[in-house]
Amino acid sequence: MNQIYAMRVFVRVAETQSFRRAAQQLKVSNALVTRSIATLEAHLHARLINRTTRNLSLTEAGTHYLEGCRGLLEELDHLEGSVAGTEREPGGTLRVVATGALSPQALTQLLDGYRRRYPKVRIRLTLAERLPHLIEDGYDVGLFIAGGAPPTGTSTASADTDSIELSFATQRLVACAAPSYLAAREEPRHPDHLVLHSCIATPSEQRGPIVWHFVDSEGDAQPVALEPSYMVNSPLLVRLAAIAGMGVAVLPEPLVADDFATGALRRIMQGYTVDESQAKVSLVYPRRRHLPAKTRAFVDYTLEHAGCPASALPADAHAIMPHDLHLAAQHAS
Repeated sequence: MNQIYAMRVFVRVAETQSFRRAAQQLKVSNALVTRSIATLEAHLHARLINRTTRNLSLTEAGTHYLEGCRGLLEELDHLEGSVAGTEREPGGTLRVVATGALSPQALTQLLDGYRRRYPKVRIRLTLAERLPHLIEDGYDVGLFIAGGAPPTGTSTASADTDSIELSFATQRLVACAAPSYLAAREEPRHPDHLVLHSCIATPSEQRGPIVWHFVDSEGDAQPVALEPSYMVNSPLLVRLAAIAGMGVAVLPEPLVADDFATGALRRIMQGYTVDESQAKVSLVYPRRRHLPAKTRAFVDYTLEHAGCPASALPADAHAIMPHDLHLAAQHAS
């Protein structure tokens, strides 16, 4: 049995959710695909795929094996290409997961620019409220707002052996409320006034009250602890609640820019800024010595697109990917 080929067949079946579509993409017969999977399962003494007449799904063993196959095959392709000096242009499917709090326009511009530069790459974008485990859930890269505590299921870049976070951009946060809400109450002029208002917020990773961090015109911190009247773990739903007049919210400016323009929301307390260190946008990707070309290209392009300085790269970046992040630093400088 050619195990490497059988692994490639298995990955294609898992990705297409179909033996027939996998055979079409690989330009082989259905029988060969079926035989390859059966031989692989016999070799492993484990069922990888549950089959019915209408659909198929991976078993627990199949899910675990798929994760390992992807990583091994991607590293093998990269290694062979780098040794031969003929590594092909980035291609395949890039699985991106991103927070819904990012500006749809900015995210679309980023992905469109990447696709124009690398037209052989297909992009599969998933929006999520929390950063999943990239490797276990089958994603190549993630774009998330990193708060004071790491999202559930991750750790900081220095402690995480599976992903690296690169803070490449900052989302400007603004306090806002609907005109209908402000018409019925005295508009808050100082952070301390917020304790008298209904506030809308996302849950904190830390126990205790929600703290919004403001800075006055002289640079002095003005934190305020709140007991929000409404909490929801989705910035998009916080926005909708604010538009509905449920209270005051602090949201990324790109998310509410159109609402300011149409008058659906109004910015308040303009003499204060929100501490932007609470909302750095991070690019997260698996920590592997040999990243697939599509992922390395996306890291490079994203840093270039965001104008990220070389100082934003992790201290051990060159130890992780000797040439790949060096190129990213050159693009960003």
